[in-house]
Amino acid sequence: MFIHYLKYCCCLMFILAFAQPTYADAYKWVDDAGQVHFSQHPPVDYEADKIKTRSGPKVEPAQSQQAVDAMIEQQVSDEKSQQENEQLQQQEAEKAKALSKNCEIAKNNLDQYQNNPRGRYKNAAGEYIRVDENDRQEKIKQLLQDIEKYCQ
Repeated sequence: MFIHYLKYCCCLMFILAFAQPTYADAYKWVDDAGQVHFSQHPPVDYEADKIKTRSGPKVEPAQSQQAVDAMIEQQVSDEKSQQENEQLQQQEAEKAKALSKNCEIAKNNLDQYQNNPRGRYKNAAGEYIRVDENDRQEKIKQLLQDIEKYCQ
């Protein structure tokens, strides 16, 4: 007989534990400063109006899961595009740095060719040779074009 009551009590506890009320109580009151307040419990010092509220709409689990999956996809997509933008910015910065370096090299080389007409330069074989005036003028033209290209 005790087991019968125990089963009855367990079933009742299970039902009460998962029972959801269809509405909840809320209280509204105004304080001395004219501020309107809302609470789940009535205030001690003020007279409050009881407001009955209904619970929100029930949502199917599959529908909720689809919404969560869509939000996760959106977040992953946003993170991926942010990483791509950061990579593009880094590449642009590296490109600008390389252009700046090439500009400095071209300016230094031009300075050397203009200020040292009888200079010697190392060729591809590693030998030092003197550059004749025609080659020097061609190299100066080429360096001026490089400066226009790299120093914008």
